[in-house]
Amino acid sequence: MPHPSPDDERIRTERIRTASADFHWLVRVLDPHLADRRAGPSRRIRSREHRLPALLLARMRDGGTVTGRAEPDPELAGLVLDYMRHLKSSPAGADASVTSFAPHAVVGDVWPEPAEGQSDGPHVLLLENVAQQLKDSVPTGAGTLRLPEFDTLLAVLRADVQEREAEAQRRALRRVLSEAYTRKLHEDFPLTQLREITDGWWGAPFRLLDIVAAWSWRRWYGMRLDRRHVWVSRMLDLPGRSFLKAAVHLRVSHRLALAQEAARPPGTVASRDEGLVREILLTALIRDLARAARPRAWSRLRPRRAWPFVVLLPTVGGPGSACREVLDTYAAVSRDIGSSPLLVLGAATGALPPYATSPPTRTVPAQRDGFGAHPTGHEVTALFSAAISGRSTDPVHVLTVPRAAGEGTAVADVPQPAAMDFRRPRVRDWWRPVAAATAVAVLCAGLVVLSRALTELVTDGGAADSCRHVDNGEVVGLTDGNDGCDLAHGEYADDLRDLEKILGHQNAQVDTDKPYRTIVFFAPLSVGSESKRTAPIGFQTLRGALLAQEDVNGSHRKAQVPVRLLVANAGEYFHYGSSGGLNTANTSGVDVAQMIIDRAERDHIAAVMGLHQSRPESQQAAIELGGQGITVLGTGVSGQRMVDGDSPSSYFQLSPVDARIAAVMTAFARNSPQLQALTSPAADGSGPAAVVVYDPKDTYFSADLAHRFDASYRSTGPVHLVKYGEMENGRATRGIAGTVCTLVHRTNGFVLYAGRSSVMEDLFKAMQTTQACRARVSPVPVLAESPAPDVVLHPELMRQKYDALKLFYNQFSLPDPEGSFAETFDAAYHLSAENDAALGYDAVEILSEAMNDLVTNDPGFSPRALVNHLQDPGIQNYVGESGVITLDSDHHYPPNKEIHVREITNAGDKLTDLTCGVLSQGARNATHWGPGDRFDCPVDPAS
Repeated sequence: MPHPSPDDERIRTERIRTASADFHWLVRVLDPHLADRRAGPSRRIRSREHRLPALLLARMRDGGTVTGRAEPDPELAGLVLDYMRHLKSSPAGADASVTSFAPHAVVGDVWPEPAEGQSDGPHVLLLENVAQQLKDSVPTGAGTLRLPEFDTLLAVLRADVQEREAEAQRRALRRVLSEAYTRKLHEDFPLTQLREITDGWWGAPFRLLDIVAAWSWRRWYGMRLDRRHVWVSRMLDLPGRSFLKAAVHLRVSHRLALAQEAARPPGTVASRDEGLVREILLTALIRDLARAARPRAWSRLRPRRAWPFVVLLPTVGGPGSACREVLDTYAAVSRDIGSSPLLVLGAATGALPPYATSPPTRTVPAQRDGFGAHPTGHEVTALFSAAISGRSTDPVHVLTVPRAAGEGTAVADVPQPAAMDFRRPRVRDWWRPVAAATAVAVLCAGLVVLSRALTELVTDGGAADSCRHVDNGEVVGLTDGNDGCDLAHGEYADDLRDLEKILGHQNAQVDTDKPYRTIVFFAPLSVGSESKRTAPIGFQTLRGALLAQEDVNGSHRKAQVPVRLLVANAGEYFHYGSSGGLNTANTSGVDVAQMIIDRAERDHIAAVMGLHQSRPESQQAAIELGGQGITVLGTGVSGQRMVDGDSPSSYFQLSPVDARIAAVMTAFARNSPQLQALTSPAADGSGPAAVVVYDPKDTYFSADLAHRFDASYRSTGPVHLVKYGEMENGRATRGIAGTVCTLVHRTNGFVLYAGRSSVMEDLFKAMQTTQACRARVSPVPVLAESPAPDVVLHPELMRQKYDALKLFYNQFSLPDPEGSFAETFDAAYHLSAENDAALGYDAVEILSEAMNDLVTNDPGFSPRALVNHLQDPGIQNYVGESGVITLDSDHHYPPNKEIHVREITNAGDKLTDLTCGVLSQGARNATHWGPGDRFDCPVDPAS
């Protein structure tokens, strides 16, 4: 705030006596707002968006309105210039160095001339000169004035861009601006300085980092350009355009302004294009000044920048003069700029502009002492009060100055003005950045401590390193059911939580102080937040595995290895199950297979079971685990490539492969009386047409099965391939359903569904509402290798939701519904033991049998020993709940594995139409199927 300077009373008194009373009142009223632009009414009535006023001094004459009471006077220019000298004068005496009390600029009465080689118009040079004066007059210790938006627009106008097309100009502008920004930062970058003083090999790392930093800056700034300065496109009447596209139009206006300037006769009004360019530049300048006047709350410069910015216009003449054009431009843009810390003070030396108005009426009665005792002081006080509180909306206000001191207040009666002084730097200014840095450090430390405490509390010191939240909302990793890691997410989260409770209870009963081994159930058990896909097929297998764990640990045999079970979630599409190698999609750094490996020694992990999906990601997981000598026993996996090619020697599976499945499905499609009752022969007399729905990108499962069926069935009847991606959206699915239904209606054939089970119901819903499917007399027959789990577990859904379709589907095990396994399963989970439950049960039982064989001779056997045992002697003709199983070095999947084709009737019942392979019931080999066993079962080449 202003305060009297006690250093040189004599000099200050002399100045007061020699100056006019009006100037002293002007100084006395304006100085408080220069010392603190926020001076005025209390904070309670201050507007959030207030502008400092623009003041135009004019002479007073008697009577009339504002324009009748005011007239121009060239002598008023002296008042403005005196105030400029007041801003620069030294409060410490004549011998002290001259400094600036507030950043200010003076506009001369002539237009600036461009230097040699410059092509800028005078209106651009004028505003650049104003900006430079403001930079040069920033008070000492208040930092450097930066004008990023103004400088960017100036660079746009001056960019050497030769391209003619708009898009080429946009790219060129991006390149020029990005390089200029990078070069400006690069000069002060510490790595650049280190590179310059470091030679030889030692300088190579600094040079490399310097190049990377420059490239990163350039990329970041290039992307940032189009997301900022949206106001430029609005001012150019191009709403929605990016900044660079608007900048191309701005350059066009600038070139037109230069051409019109060259052809314009002296004294004529400026062109519209020149005025538009000037308005945009002035708006950018004011926006930059508003930011500079209010640094960040933690900046040491914040208390040092309480002053406004001042622009002085000593000679506001008629239209066409430099000062008048600046004032006209300010009046045009001031209503749309929001907050503005710019104070404009001018003197009318020509005709008054029509937009200049009188100050607003004072809301508080003036007193005879203080500022209100003089008419000029009264008007200025009322004007600042209205502007700061947001009541004044007029751009420019006229302040009338009496012609003689006697018309106002005598010089002797004028209270002496305070000597202005800027707010100097103080040590306590640093408390803001220091406090901010300290607060951030304390907050970060507190969050780290809190995170660790919560992790310890939730996981009880368990597998916090094996439970990760990923970007799509899933929780991947592995859990024993007691470590607080909840893997449940998505539509079936409650089902998984129920299984986790059973898992925790059964694992708690294993005495870990004695020798034991752990089997990991590894599969996709959740879906992402944005996905509606489900993967409950793994749940049924997990139920079978939990039931087997309970039976194994409850058998209490002489040579019995207690089994702990961990559940590992690979995430939707097995995305997070592995990393690198065949898994090219996972770049998150989360690798569940590696988590299993990391816990192998601590948890005595002997084998991994499950996978459940034939994908590159799941095979990569098998490769990673096999590299550490850990057995992987796949369940629900049928892709041919899972056992061929890149498959490790430690990988086995209980499911048949695509080659056998395609042969069985072909035999059923070719001979099934049930399917033939719903179809008709093709037009050429061959078998019914097959509409094969498959995902061409799913090379491990869907495309492989589809092409194998196509090659096998094409000799029987025509095949129509229809692409249906696993990640299709709803709109695409409706179009695919229309294609499928049209083909089936036209050929009276059947659908061979070779897609994933998780998206089958999406297609069914679309087919159910498609006219071509509904128009058939009989329902559309669908033969599916991998049916939707809900439909199999709840067959009544076909009658309730999809009555236009008839489902036939494959099943790799068919436990006796009256056997002990099916009854125990139903008692435990109140569900049928179908849909791979038996595969999960057999996997644990087979691994347990192998471990029991090993522990007799080697109580501390390693995981690799289990791999060797499964290869030789292996598992020979093990009669399990899912069939008769043989696994060894020559058979990594069971030869002649049992396969069933079942149908869901209109009443919601399930019938078995085909059974082939070595069956668990009676351990017999089914070689024929159909009525009277008149059809041969395909022979498995692996048998």
